[in-house]
Order: sequence, then structure tokens, then C-alpha cells
Amino acid sequence: MMNIFSTTTILLSILQFRSFTYANADSATVSTDGEVTIDNVGGCEPQPILGGKFSTCQKYQIGTLNSSPRRCIHIESSPTQPAEEESFTICQNFPNWFDGTNGCHAYATNPGYCSQYGHLDYSQHSQFNANQACCACGGGTRGKPRLQVGDYVTLKGYHPHLDQCKSLKIVKLETEPSFRYLLEVMKPCGPRSIQSVNEHGLRTFVEQFQPGFQIAVESDDPLVIDKYWRVELKKCRSGLKEQEFEFLVASEDGETVAIQHKALGLPLTVPLGGKSSFVNLKQVWEEGLFLGSDEFYFLKMMSSTNNGRLNENGEPYGPSYSFLVSGYFGEKEYSEVKTRQVEMSRGVEEQEFAMWTFKIMDDTDGDSEAVDEHVKWLQTKTQMIGIDYLEELAPWDLLDVDREASKSEVKSRFRELSRSFHPDKLVHHHEKKELFERIFVLLQSAYQGLKSADEKEKEAFRVQAESDSQLFTHSQNIVELLPIYWTKIESDNSTDTTTTRADRYILNVASHLNSTLMNDTAVEEEREPSIQIWVVFMYSARCGMSRTIRGMVDLAAAHLKQFDGIKVGAYGCGLYQEFPPAKNDPTGVKSDPICKQFERRETPNVHVIVETLPGKVKDENGDFVEVPLDQEVVEANAQFKHFYASVAEGNTTQFYPHNFIKFARSGKRVWDYSHLVRRMAAADFNDPSFIGNSSIVAFFDGTGNGDTDSDVNDAIRSALPGVAHRFSKDELYIGTANCGYGDDFDDNTKHVDCSTLDVSWLPDIKVYGQNDTKSVSLLRGQFGDRRDVQIALESLGNVLRMMLGGEDVLEDDFEDLNEQNDAGEGGEGGGCDMPPPPPPQYDDYFQEIGGRMEETPLLDMDLDEDTDDTQPELENENKPALDQDKGPRKPKLASGESRPELGGRETMKDRVAGFDTRKSRRSGGGKVLGGGGGGGG
Repeated sequence: MMNIFSTTTILLSILQFRSFTYANADSATVSTDGEVTIDNVGGCEPQPILGGKFSTCQKYQIGTLNSSPRRCIHIESSPTQPAEEESFTICQNFPNWFDGTNGCHAYATNPGYCSQYGHLDYSQHSQFNANQACCACGGGTRGKPRLQVGDYVTLKGYHPHLDQCKSLKIVKLETEPSFRYLLEVMKPCGPRSIQSVNEHGLRTFVEQFQPGFQIAVESDDPLVIDKYWRVELKKCRSGLKEQEFEFLVASEDGETVAIQHKALGLPLTVPLGGKSSFVNLKQVWEEGLFLGSDEFYFLKMMSSTNNGRLNENGEPYGPSYSFLVSGYFGEKEYSEVKTRQVEMSRGVEEQEFAMWTFKIMDDTDGDSEAVDEHVKWLQTKTQMIGIDYLEELAPWDLLDVDREASKSEVKSRFRELSRSFHPDKLVHHHEKKELFERIFVLLQSAYQGLKSADEKEKEAFRVQAESDSQLFTHSQNIVELLPIYWTKIESDNSTDTTTTRADRYILNVASHLNSTLMNDTAVEEEREPSIQIWVVFMYSARCGMSRTIRGMVDLAAAHLKQFDGIKVGAYGCGLYQEFPPAKNDPTGVKSDPICKQFERRETPNVHVIVETLPGKVKDENGDFVEVPLDQEVVEANAQFKHFYASVAEGNTTQFYPHNFIKFARSGKRVWDYSHLVRRMAAADFNDPSFIGNSSIVAFFDGTGNGDTDSDVNDAIRSALPGVAHRFSKDELYIGTANCGYGDDFDDNTKHVDCSTLDVSWLPDIKVYGQNDTKSVSLLRGQFGDRRDVQIALESLGNVLRMMLGGEDVLEDDFEDLNEQNDAGEGGEGGGCDMPPPPPPQYDDYFQEIGGRMEETPLLDMDLDEDTDDTQPELENENKPALDQDKGPRKPKLASGESRPELGGRETMKDRVAGFDTRKSRRSGGGKVLGGGGGGGG
């Protein structure tokens, strides 16, 4: 990422009247406090902003990154007033009247002031006394109220909790018995208290002031009640004047600009409390990182001046600055522009809610285009995915209105959409008529829920719909993978009641697409069976992280779709009624069977998987029919899984589009190389190609009943294809084997009896010498975590290369597979270079790979002379063989010497001599594993 803001002097050049241009006027001046004054407005001559990326004389929408659909900054002007309210006049104080100590507000709030001081002469400060200037003392003048019906307002000194409420709206002006503004709370505000706790332990909070609460304010004093410009976020629509902004003045480098709302002539910073009209623009990502990477900016404004204050050293404070943000971490709905003080916002520049984009606006009619686009979108989604998809949409997304849309807005939109989907329009098209009827019913149901005049009832409906809503509803790049897109493969437990292997679900999107139902021009073609690479984003709608990074995932998906042919899908754990979350699993990640099979404990989690696509041929009648797929091939392909490990322990920067794209590509490459790793059955251990070559074999639990670490399993399976590719020009045999029960229940084409192969723990990686049936384990104990896998295979690969000679195959191909940096390192990502082979002075420690191998683990040796050669004591040396008669049956393993488990990074250096010394010489990670070990873990 590019460097963000460097110092707090960003706007100082503005205050010194340097290098400004304004093309819409003959002259423009900038005051010492940074305000712009426009004089003699004439013809507009465009001037470049930010190196020509933007221009004056052009209207722009300012959009968010972190919401779907995209939202734009929206500032409403005051609505047109009813005729009867246009005639209202009220008493108004003389503007800025002051007696030298107090203004009219003090006379109104202090009983007795008018009678005691109202008649006094304050001619040294004003030619009028309080009795003449102040309404409270019988003076003042008549005029129209400052505020109007429809304005949002803030209160000052009225009520300690209502003063903090930013959702107060004037709903009526009253004159009897005296003038007053009638205000209504539009969104919950005030102190929160716990309302309830559900079965999952999740608490529901309620604010003190709920929508519909009303209060009367009998004052027009700006010190009591004042207009609040709501800088809202609403769906981006072309032609809306409320969303039109323009650039005015720019510094010489174009990075410091004045932006104003075109219709209101209001600087963007003013309603946000800015102390200057200027905003600093800083590009988030460099150009070329991914599709559209140069289109996003941080916006920062001056939020306070030093006001003459001095610090503890007697030096003046500098000005303070704030980011403009579209929300905070994990918010369900982004509805209002907010600010975050820079000094108090560590890491905010890593979050997508601080990123903005500018889009040139056209002059089309916003309403008509929005309806047409939404109708087209509904038809496209139904055509490609099916009516089931629409049934899962939040009601406001279905109607294409904002979550907080008024009753009139909801009604208007429903009528417009009804005209497009009313079943009577298709009386001669039975199939489409039936489909349109279902869409119409869904629209009607959404309308009924949102039209309620009872705000509490309507909000309850929204909250329920929101908790069950998908995150990528409106994405054009990400497919929400409904349960119907997963085919259930039942486990064969009929003959063995002690087996606990769960059913599996295989991605099967292709067979559920409605390819021609609403598209009369669709053309079918013959095709061979093939595969589709998917990146699957498993999320929880209740998870703050899942919501926070969805915009960046969408950007990555757009790039992968256009340039890599990789599809991105998303599945909401526990979101669907078919698989509701368990009581002790509110996110559903451990109870939803589709999520559970990925063996993760957190959301979001991300995997590269493979879908097998059927082919199509013409039959004797010229009709297209599907080519039957080999079910074993389908299931074998579905076993491929490449996990994005950096996400589990990382931060939001791991989801930056270029990092996400790198992971996806690494997963595709692991799949491309996976054919180099052989799936071994029992007979393969007697095959000449295995015996006649040096071999590496990874052993896994094939029963599903073992206690193996899924992280370690994934790391090994992802790493081996990279190792196989590196040595693809060498005579090196690399395979995997699944350990079974070692009895009649085993399918010998899938499982092997690991007790006869000296496998004592799982997973295990064994190395065989040429013409040697004896093997040694890569470690002398179980892998503690995926980094153990990385270091062990990295070291093994270097030793093998030194022994075999030759060169690695296409070494540069592994650049995209390098691991990401650990979380907390700024999110820059990237991998480490592959460490060099062991120095020559250590050659004597290794036996010739082509001959008899040591009967001790390959890495159980010291590589440095100063390494303590005392072997750690093994735990449970005489542990008996596994008891297969109690509990679920587990793989049958060797009953010889038991091996200790390596319990993590701390014990690794103690249990495996040499690992700590390797770490001191060179860093882990690199091209051997590629994206393996999870592609970034």
C-alpha cells in the first residue's frame, strides 16, 4: 500500500494562499482559516485535479467501498413546505445582539433578567436594549422560522441524552398556544440497555429513544435548536442532485481540494464539523495491483485548530485531522458519513470503510434508470441462479429501496416494479407467467413488511430480515452458494456402525442454473467435461469481520473473473433454514454441515475448491444431453481443498484484493500441479515405479475417526504439489495414502493398512530410498502446526536437491505462491525467498538418498556444531497399541514405539534438533511450499 498521510501540516499550504486554481469563476480567494470565496462566476474552464484524474466543471458521485450495492454520499435539501406553513411568522431575536456580557439566550433562560436589566442602556455595545432586541423581553421582530418541516436538527442543553441524538426530524410547526417545533425520533438513539439474551447468548440492546418518540421545542434560538445536515449514504443513482459534488480549488499537486455539494453550494466538510473547506485525497493502492486499484482514496479533513492552546512544553498544538468514514468495524448497515480522528484511529487506513471512490455523473433521470436496472438485475439473477435466490434477499434489496426508506418511497417503488412483473403481462407464456407470479408474490411480501406506519413494528421486521440476509446479494461478481448448489454425498456407514464419518457436500452449481428459462436467445454448444476453480468465502451474517471486508472480496472477484477464469462464491454458515445454527454455535460454522466439513472454527474462512462440470453432446434427435460423469472422478476432484491460512490469524489487510487474488492463483496452481502427486492404494507400494525411485509419501487418516489436525492435513496436501513440481524432472516419486482399519471393512483401492508400513501417528510424511522398502519419518513426532510442515518440507527439499543435483523446474513460477507475512505486519503480504541448500560442511550428516537410509527420522539430527546433542526424552515410550475396541474405530497404525506430539512453535525447537538453528540462519516460507500450507499461512 502507498504511504498514507505523513504529517499534520497537510493543509498549511492552503492557509498561505499558494498555487490555487478555480476554473468556474473570474476570481477566488482563500481566507486564513481556509474558506473559499467565489466572485464573478463566469464560464467554466476545466482544470485538472490530482494529475488529471479528476477535473473541475464536472459532477461526481462519492461512493463507498464497503457496501453492496454501492452507496453514495447523499445530502438532502430542505423539502418544499405546505402552503399554510409558508405563512408562519414568529418572533425572532435581533441577530447577534449582545449587551457586553450576555445575549438574548441568557435573557430567555434566566427568569428576572428582562425585568432587572432589559431597559438598561448598552449603547457602547448596541443601540438597542434587551426589551427591544429580545423576544423573551417583549422585543424582537417577526419573521419566518429558521427551520422547516423535514429538517433534521440537533438540540443543545435541552436534555443530556437527546442532545446526543442525530435523528431528530421536524414533523410539524405549531403556533398555538405558542410557536414550537414538533420533533420526532427517526432512528433509535440515546443510551443503550440490554433488552434480551437469546439462546446463543447473543444480547439484544435497545436505545432509550425509539422511532416515533416526539418532543416539542418552544424555541427558534440557534443556541437551543439548529439544523443538522445529514450526510447520508444511500444507493447510488444517476441524476440525483442530492448526490452531485464538484471539485473547486486544488493545491498544485492536486491532493488538497475543496469539494462542495453542487445543488446546495455547501462544502462537504461543513456538515461534518470541519474547520476548513478543504479535503486531502490520498490514493489507497498503486495502479496495476488489480482491476481498478487506482480508483480508491482516503479523505481527510481538518477537524480542529490549535485555538491558541499550548502543550506542556509551551509550544502551540497543531491542528487535528479526521478521516471521513462510511461506518465502523462490523456495522450491519452503512447509512451515514462519520469521522474518525486520525490520532485516535490506529489502523483505520487499513479498513475499507475509510476508502472512497469518485464516479462521473451523467444527466439521466435517476428514477427511471434505477427501475430499469433493477428489473434487469432481478431477471438476470433469476435466469442464472433461480427463484430460490430471490427468496433469500432482504426485503429492501428486493424492492431496491434503502433500509430506512419511508412508507411513500416503498409504495412508489413497489408500484413501479409491479408493472414489470405483473403476471397478466405474460398470459401467453405459461412458464414465464408462473415465474413472474412468484417474483410478484415476493415483491408484495417485501412491500407488506416495509410499509407499516408503526416504526417499532417495521424495525422489528427489518432486524429479523437483516439477521437472515446474505452479504453479497447485489454483487455482480460473487455467487451466493445456496444449499441447493451443494450435492450431498452420503457416507457408507451401513456395514460399520462404529464409523462416525460425516456426509459430505460437493459443489454442484452447473446443474442448477436456469440457462434458458428467461432467455429465449440462449445458445447451447457441445463441450467436454471440465472443471471450474472456485474460491469459496465461508461467512457468518452475524460476524463483524465478514461484513467489514466484503467490498474488498468483491473487487478481487471482479479481477479473478475477468483475468483468471476463477469464480468466487460465498456461503452463509447457519443462514438457511435447512441448516440452522446450534444453540452453542451462533455463527453456524461448526453446526452447518456445509461449513463444518471445512473444519474451521472461525468465520470468515476461505478455500479454493474444484467443481466438476458435465459435458454436453447432441443425441440422435439433435437435442443436447449431458455427458455422464465418472462419480469417482467427481468425488476425487471434490476432495481438493486449499485453505487461506493467513486469514485465520491475520487482519483485514489479508483481504486486500491483491492479496486475495494472489491466494486464489496459488490455489489454482496447486490444483494444476496436484496431478503430479499420486493417490496410492495398497498395490502401489509394490509397484516398480515406487520401489525403483526415491519416494516421499504422506499418510493421512482415511476413516474420518482420527484426531488429526485439519490445519496440518491441509498444509501437507497443499504443499506436496509444489514439491512435486519442483522435482518433476527428477526421478522422485511423491504420493499420498489414506490409512484404513486394516480389515475387511476397507476398500483396498482407497485405503492402506498403515500398521504394515510402520506408520505410528497421523499425519506422517515418510521418505523411502531407492530400492528400499524401509522408510524414515520426516519428523520424529506429530506436526505441531502448519509452520512445522513448511519448515520440514522446505528442509527436505533442499537436502534432496543437494543430493540429486540438477535444477528446480521453473522456479519463478512459485513467486505468486509465497506465503503472506504474519498478521500485524501492515498487510503488505509477499513471500520469502527460498532458502539456500545446507552449507557444504554439513554434507557428512546426510546419507546418500539413492541407497540405504538411516533408521532415524531425517530431521532428527544436529546441523550446527554448537547445538546441544542431548536428545530430548520421549514421552510415553512404552505406550500400548491403540485400542480399537473402544469408541469410534480409528485407523490401524503400527503398534511399535509411540512418538510424542510436537505441540507448537515453543516445543518444536526442543523436539526436533536443528530447527532452531535453521531459523537463526534463514527465514521460513518460500517456493517449496508455494501457496501450500494453505497459501499464506
